[in-house]
Amino acid sequence: MAFLLFSSCLLLSLVFVGKASQIAIKQLTTIAQRLSWSTFTVSFLILGVATSIPEFLIGINSALDKNPQLSLGNLMGATIVLLTLIVGLSALLTGKVHIDSSFTKNDLFAANFILLFPLALFYDNYFGRADATLVLASYILYIAKIYKDKRKSKVYTPEPANKGKLLKHILILLGSILIVALSSKLAVESAIFIASKAKLSLLLVGILILSIGTNLPEISVSISAVRKGSISLVGGNVLGSASTNSLIIALLGLIHPIKIQETDVFLTSVFFFTISVVVFSYFLKSKSEISRLEGILLLSIYSFFLIMEIVAKLL
Repeated sequence: MAFLLFSSCLLLSLVFVGKASQIAIKQLTTIAQRLSWSTFTVSFLILGVATSIPEFLIGINSALDKNPQLSLGNLMGATIVLLTLIVGLSALLTGKVHIDSSFTKNDLFAANFILLFPLALFYDNYFGRADATLVLASYILYIAKIYKDKRKSKVYTPEPANKGKLLKHILILLGSILIVALSSKLAVESAIFIASKAKLSLLLVGILILSIGTNLPEISVSISAVRKGSISLVGGNVLGSASTNSLIIALLGLIHPIKIQETDVFLTSVFFFTISVVVFSYFLKSKSEISRLEGILLLSIYSFFLIMEIVAKLL
């Protein structure tokens, strides 16, 4: 009975995380327009930060609970979901997803470095505060470079702002973030209980379950784009959203060092994480679009990832 109750709590908390995050993104967009922020700032905040609110708050909660592996699994799984499942589904449903041609090879190299650098520091199955500091410094330099290169580029065209007072939008934004925070706390507690009762590793629960739940904002944005007939996807923004997870890993390590205990699950995740980054980057570099066939290949990577994680655990 308790297991069913906590499973329901986990499901409901993730739904609240997704819905509240969508509201936060919408309000942030409106506020940015009313304050006349630059298009880069709007794009970065929405796709790089706002959609990562669930991952960020789950990371903080799990680190404070001294269970950082739960968030690490969530972050690794979330990046794989973003680069394979979400992009793959978009390409499959629309037939072709266009990539912003202004995204250069240098941008791609920098993004790949930020994505893979934190994992390289896990070579000894430990990610301490010194490692976290290196990743944080790298991320700051990366964002500074992107801002310098792209501040004059129009990478995002927001819809007309809704009418209403600015204070109202700010209060709704703060309220939605509060809901995400509380829901994230409940999700962490429920996931820990389920992992304990089902004898599953926290890393695996984060990879397979939380990674989907915390990507609900990105999934909903993708579905919305398909419904509107929009097949445009800015490659820099996709990798920018994924690279924000590296920032969260750094913050996670600063709060509580991470020691890998389930090396089999972790190594499987690292393998598919690397494959996802390499394949997506190859498609991005070879031409400025991802075809339906390439989308199917990305979805296949995610399917094999799920199978291998389960098999690795069973063995």
